[in-house]
Amino acid sequence: MAVMELLKPTSGTWRVVTSRWLLYMLATLPGLIALTSHLDETVGKRPWFQDLQPPLDVLSTNLLIPEIADGVALLGAAVVVIWLLQLVWLGGSIQILDPRRPDIRKKVFSRGWQFLGRFVRIAVFAGIAIAAMHYLMGKIVTGLRAQAESQNWSFYDAFVNLNLWYASIVFIVMTLVGLIAFWMRIIVVTEDRRDIRRLPWLAVKILVRRPLFALLLQFLLVCAVLGTQVMALWCWRQSPNGGIWIGFWALLQLATAYVWQLRIRTATYILQESR
Repeated sequence: MAVMELLKPTSGTWRVVTSRWLLYMLATLPGLIALTSHLDETVGKRPWFQDLQPPLDVLSTNLLIPEIADGVALLGAAVVVIWLLQLVWLGGSIQILDPRRPDIRKKVFSRGWQFLGRFVRIAVFAGIAIAAMHYLMGKIVTGLRAQAESQNWSFYDAFVNLNLWYASIVFIVMTLVGLIAFWMRIIVVTEDRRDIRRLPWLAVKILVRRPLFALLLQFLLVCAVLGTQVMALWCWRQSPNGGIWIGFWALLQLATAYVWQLRIRTATYILQESR
């Protein structure tokens, strides 16, 4: 695979990046601004919250949750909207960035709606798989905690190490399931498949055949996306000036959109070479 070929923009690269960036900004920024305003008008005017320092105690947390419930609901609604729209965006972007289809010139979102139903079914599959894995891991950790109590493990081993391993394994499992779902969507669009029952097996075969690019590289790109999102939230939390935060937020969301474009282009190239 030619790395420089993937980094070189194509005719549809900036349409995909720009549309993803606008999707992020339009779907998340109003909700976060509304949530910030909501906090200023509620928690910010409550004298008993002014001198609190994190981490909050149980009583302060119980008092805080009702105050922010409306804002969290608004933010949650924005999350659902952006999730559905990003599925539509993904369907259109895969077609536009597919190297076998250079003739596509239509808008990103206009081409993605036809795959929304199939993408939602894949999301249901991923949700069931994650829930099953989480349940299994919970059972294993419960057994280990009982063993730690009966064998007098040290506090560090019984609490810190065990929880650290649990969180790490859960993150890896969730990311792996997310990668399988991502490859399922790539296959659905590039091959226009309507039956998704064989897609998990096909996605796993790609990961096994091309572990360096299909698994490791995609995993690193996912971590890059998550990292930029964490940085964006940190900028929102730390910035004393709203304008500065919005500027950092916009820049980081643009970087995230570009990484997403790299994910899709890499996947379409790998799938083309695997066929």
